[in-house]
This record gives sequence, C-alpha cells and structure tokens, in this order.
Amino acid sequence: MKLFKKRTQQQDSFKRLIHRLSGMSESDLHKVNQLLDVVFDATRQTIHDEKKSPKAKPKEPILDETITEAKNTLKTEQLEKRIEQFRQAKKPKSE
Repeated sequence: MKLFKKRTQQQDSFKRLIHRLSGMSESDLHKVNQLLDVVFDATRQTIHDEKKSPKAKPKEPILDETITEAKNTLKTEQLEKRIEQFRQAKKPKSE
C-alpha cells in the first residue's frame, strides 16, 4: 500500500506544479525557464568539468612511451657498465 501512496503523492505534486505554472504570467514563466537553465546548465557544467579534469584519472602510459623509457634505461645501464670497465682497465695494478 505504501507504494501506491508514494506514487499518488508524486502525481499530486506534479499536478500542483502544472496548475501553478499554468496560472503564471508570460514574464514569470520566462524567469522560471531561465532559472531552470541556470540550475541544469550548472549541473551539466560540473559533470563535464569532472570528466575533463586530468586529476580525476591518472594518465596511463602509452606503449611507445614505455618502450622508449625501457630502451633509455637499458642504454644508461650499458653505459654505466662500460664506464666501470674502462675505470677498471685504467687502474694501475699494484702487485
């Protein structure tokens, strides 16, 4: 029974709203329309801002960037090994 009462209350609210709007003057209806535009456009703007915000989602690395980074790391490690080999070869052996 509660379901039917809720539905009736919602229908009554809607009927009252329609009745009130139908009794308004043209200028008042224009003001109501502007108010609705402001409210719903602000809501849409907030939703769009959240979608566009880079802080909302961390950037996922692109495969090409990951490969390039791995190659650079490998080259750096190889260079460090060669520098260490060069230093070892230059050290005078004290025997």
